Amino acid sequence: MTAPTILVADPDEETRLALVEAVQRIDPDAVVIEAADGAALDRLLAQSKVDVLFVDVALPQTNGADIARWHRTGNPQGLIVLVTDMLAPRWSSVATRLGAYDVILKPLRDTHIARVLDAARVIARRLDLLVVDPGRTTRALIRKLLGQSHFTFNIIEAAGGHEAVRVSERRSIDLAIIEMNLPDYPALEVACRINDRHPGARLLMTGAAMEDGMRRQLATFGASGFLRKPFRFFDVDTAVHESFGLWHPYLINALRREEALAEAPAARALRQAG
Repeated sequence: MTAPTILVADPDEETRLALVEAVQRIDPDAVVIEAADGAALDRLLAQSKVDVLFVDVALPQTNGADIARWHRTGNPQGLIVLVTDMLAPRWSSVATRLGAYDVILKPLRDTHIARVLDAARVIARRLDLLVVDPGRTTRALIRKLLGQSHFTFNIIEAAGGHEAVRVSERRSIDLAIIEMNLPDYPALEVACRINDRHPGARLLMTGAAMEDGMRRQLATFGASGFLRKPFRFFDVDTAVHESFGLWHPYLINALRREEALAEAPAARALRQAG
């Protein structure tokens, strides 16, 4: 990503100044623009290609639908970060409707901003992802789950190890998700072959379980993590963040907790019925 354009939208001038100064410390090349209300925010979103938007949830004259529309049509790879003094009820649902990447409590520290800018650099790219799994249903599920992510992927599928190696010889690979039990080729050798040709690629192994001592062995073969089946969106998104060395958004953790709480009554009912 070239020098990012960062829009700081907050009604408080001191807060805007502190955030602008923090961004400039972290990325001196960044272009930082400011909005004090929703009208200025709408104008700047229409005029500029904004890569990261830090917006206070209490910004006057702000229309959340306009922000969501900008994210869908203006710059789908742009990051929206909601900034707030306190978390309101159902804040995670509001953030999801807006397409926000994260919600951060004030005061924002340099570490918060650095994590967002690190993520923005990866999310601004279209990542070449190789999915290696003999199960067509599993490959389709991974494709569906990744469609919910802020990352953007060119997804290439391979049903076996030989096919995966051939693909890696003619295509660039940024990330690969490789099933441990392949029918035709040792999965770790597939990982090793991909790693040799694409040393910068992140490799995630996946399977029902990981044997003791396997994590150390994964690193030896160039793999950056293990994704346990069955998995959900949160698991895949966490694994992708971790493979690129990115901090996982607070928002995703909150959504994971909400889903677990929603599932708990159903799980209790099943146990009681059994």
